[in-house]
Amino acid sequence: MSPPRFVHKKITADEFNAELDRQGVSLQTFTRIWCQNLTTTTRWANGQNDIPTWVPIALTMMTLPNAMSTARTAAAAMIEKDTLNPQLGDFPYQRARQLPADADREG
Repeated sequence: MSPPRFVHKKITADEFNAELDRQGVSLQTFTRIWCQNLTTTTRWANGQNDIPTWVPIALTMMTLPNAMSTARTAAAAMIEKDTLNPQLGDFPYQRARQLPADADREG
């Protein structure tokens, strides 16, 4: 197996947190928009785990005009079930095309 062609710069937890702050995006919101697990993103934010190379690309894309709205709409459409609100049925946010309110606890 050959080595990877490119070596990518990694961002630090401090850089990750600073960019979230600069954009006014909570960790929970970032986690939900990018369909991640809150435990994982918390580990990125506190330096326990390396931050994947796609994250700084996603953070950059989030600064484009209308990107946040588009990303939130796309993420909402991908939520098949809300385990905190099962009564909403399948794809509960596809019709509303908006993410549910951020919660302190997400999986």
